[in-house]
Amino acid sequence: MNIHQTTIWEDISLHERSGGRRRRARARGMVQYLLFSLLGTSVAIVGPTLFVLAGIGMSRQEGDVAANGAIASMLAIIASFLIIRRLLSFPLLRSYSYIALTFFSSFIIVATVLKFFRIDFSSPQLFLGMVMITTMVEVFFYIHSRWTPLRIAIVPGAQGLMKVSKGRIASMEFTALNALPSAEFDYSGVVADLDADLEPEWERFLALSALQGIPVYHVKQFNESITGQVAVDHLRENTLGAVVPSLIYPQFKRAIDFLVALVLLPFVVLIVMVCAIAIKLDTPGPLFYCQRRAGFRGRLFTIYKLRTMTQEQGGEAYTLPDDKRITRVGRVLRQYRFDELPQVINILRGDMSWVGPRPEVVSLAEWYEREVPFYVYRHIVRPGITGWAQVHQGNVAAVEAARLKLEYDFFYIKHFSFWLDAVIVAKTLRTIVTGFGSR
Repeated sequence: MNIHQTTIWEDISLHERSGGRRRRARARGMVQYLLFSLLGTSVAIVGPTLFVLAGIGMSRQEGDVAANGAIASMLAIIASFLIIRRLLSFPLLRSYSYIALTFFSSFIIVATVLKFFRIDFSSPQLFLGMVMITTMVEVFFYIHSRWTPLRIAIVPGAQGLMKVSKGRIASMEFTALNALPSAEFDYSGVVADLDADLEPEWERFLALSALQGIPVYHVKQFNESITGQVAVDHLRENTLGAVVPSLIYPQFKRAIDFLVALVLLPFVVLIVMVCAIAIKLDTPGPLFYCQRRAGFRGRLFTIYKLRTMTQEQGGEAYTLPDDKRITRVGRVLRQYRFDELPQVINILRGDMSWVGPRPEVVSLAEWYEREVPFYVYRHIVRPGITGWAQVHQGNVAAVEAARLKLEYDFFYIKHFSFWLDAVIVAKTLRTIVTGFGSR
């Protein structure tokens, strides 16, 4: 029986029965996840602790040292689960490829804190716990995403607006609805163009879906959630109808930027000295390259980079693919982003942040502003050494590419938060290894 052939109350009754099954399935999934979390945490704590106490392959450890290691492992695992839950809410992360990095980082931080306070613990115990919980969680999420993918239904009118092709996200299945489904349909979500004038039967279908707890997504917001881009047709594309991001987080972020830059400054100076020697031996010219850029709130500042091009740097203001001006040493520095390290000075001065939209050359910024609507809006947050656009798109120069880059920048501004910065840092580490986007 189709939806339009019954009364609304009959439809609600039929949907309620199928909705009950969905709720029970979700409850079972939640129970399974909680049981797995408890089991995995217990195994990852108890196993290594017993291993250390038994003294297998090492000298026998004292009980308090093993207890410290068990407590540290528990704290690292709990923190990792909380972080993973937040990270998976961001687009392009449903591949679960950041689970290992999250657990590794949590255990490293916990171990560093223990060392700082001179608390005795067993390094093998923490390492074994990290390996065990990471392996179990990776396997669990892999099986869960393959066996229970999210089933997304797309109603007429939204199918042509979808930006994601089938198979792009392994944990999702997309179904284009050409006719009203049966009353007992089972979808994880429905995508529709809520700005369009839908037929009454489709509006009824969306209402019934919402009544049964099935999320109904506007196609524009759904595209945003899985592409990591925000369209820039209107300035109203920001959250809560406001064009100003969070007023609290920028202050917190500025303090973190300064402290991290201060701590890393000695290591940065050492690396820059080694790079400077290589630059000097490779080609004649200055060691550093200084350039005026458009920064926070449109203010101009001087950015500092290690020189990666020949001294005669005429030509385009931007770097082209296989640019002949790039030196041999410069190509290596660009691939691993070592040329950006002197910008730690810009961070200490407050010109830049570790994470944010990349500052553009003044001439390019003026060009983009003439060609791309609302381009200047990207200056509402402090520019960064790395950013959301850089880890997805790399360096760009053409106007169309700049428009796409701006959509990534708008997404960053809209979801401006510590968690998104953490995602960008994680993705930056991966892009450094792969050399993605370097020119």
